[in-house]
Amino acid sequence: YHAQRIGFSGIKTSMKNEAGFTKIRLGTMDMFYLFAYAFGQFVCGRAADLLSPKRALCFGMVICAALTTIEGCMGAAGIRGDDAGYVVWTLIRSVEGLVQATGWTSTVAIMGNWFPEDARGAVLGAWSSNANIGDIFGLHLGAFMLGSGRPWYAVLWAFGLIGFSMAIVNMLLLREAPHARSLDWQVEAAAVDNPNINDDIDDIDDAAGASAAASTKNEKSERVASFGEVLRIPGLLQYSVCYMFLKLVNYALFLWLPFYLKEGIGMKQSAAATMATMFDWGFIVGGFSAGLISDWTTRWARVPMRSPVVSIFLLLALLPLSVLRLSSSTTVISWMIFCSGVLQGGPAEALTSAVSVDMGKHPCLNGARATSTCTGVIDGIGAVGAAVGQFFVGMISEKFGWQAVFLFLIGSLAVSFALSLLRLRQELSVAREARSKAGVEALDMTDSEASDESD
Repeated sequence: YHAQRIGFSGIKTSMKNEAGFTKIRLGTMDMFYLFAYAFGQFVCGRAADLLSPKRALCFGMVICAALTTIEGCMGAAGIRGDDAGYVVWTLIRSVEGLVQATGWTSTVAIMGNWFPEDARGAVLGAWSSNANIGDIFGLHLGAFMLGSGRPWYAVLWAFGLIGFSMAIVNMLLLREAPHARSLDWQVEAAAVDNPNINDDIDDIDDAAGASAAASTKNEKSERVASFGEVLRIPGLLQYSVCYMFLKLVNYALFLWLPFYLKEGIGMKQSAAATMATMFDWGFIVGGFSAGLISDWTTRWARVPMRSPVVSIFLLLALLPLSVLRLSSSTTVISWMIFCSGVLQGGPAEALTSAVSVDMGKHPCLNGARATSTCTGVIDGIGAVGAAVGQFFVGMISEKFGWQAVFLFLIGSLAVSFALSLLRLRQELSVAREARSKAGVEALDMTDSEASDESD
């Protein structure tokens, strides 16, 4: 999914020089793509909960591969961006954005089934790097093909072939969830919810197995939470709006860095694409680091608590973005791109993976399936910001230059940080209550044990 998505940004300069696209038209096309992606998050997330995350995922991969192949054929046929062909390009890209939404909503739900609450931050943070590895692979493959003299539309054909291949792999090998009580953490969770369940897995009857499956929330529930129930989950909309401004900044850098480094700094196209991958390498480091720290805060709070790492990372992220606005040194720019990736990638990966799973398994849902829908809401609202950002980046860079673009991005990141503080305050309050309750229970248990010994 991400290799296809980022591969398109790697050929933007070629599309501008050879196919008649302007910066504003490229930005507008990205805007329609991301608006469709945002809408698709709600639709595809809901469909994955109602049907099956695996089915939604494989269907989406096949359609995305087909659309990317069609785009390559359009380029080969000479359908340009400075005539009526632009409408066709925008339409195809919009449909692709809609179907691309099947990826994250489905895979986050599947991954959330395999790991417990107090460990999923680091695991999902590390797993989320698959998106950035896809970006790195996509940019390097595109740069290699362009550097070897291949036409820009051949890059799209390559991604289409890869997409078809991976769809077949997932159809054959992907498993949605573990069996009930087949993992140690499932047994421990079931024992907490129902101490009377026999610890010997071989002796569990069907009823006990069903109870264990429900208590560990393995997404096999027959009931799907309504959309209204999902929207009422505490903190969901706050996290979503915070992510909207963050994703605006992230996607501006994801989709425009190669173009900026080529047009604004004067680097060669292949070198610009390679340097842009520093943002993805930073994302990988930041995603795992933020996930690990959020697991520590969750264990300390005794309830899911991800907002401290989100707020701290967002505050620190303002610094490298400010340096990027002022520096023209390629060495400094390279390191600032990496630091931006670390500090923006940490909260982004936390919000779209661990937080989404936490929300989808919130106690207020009473075990109803909602993980894909929650993921779709957070990522979908975030994609609205990303879509608007693409239009403004293209327009601002055309009329006011790249320094004005970075000023716009700094302001958006500052808004995201300010919004994160609202959720931080609420989570700290909930954590104090949870720790206080846990302390009282521990004291009662100690008193009970002392009483038993005296008797």
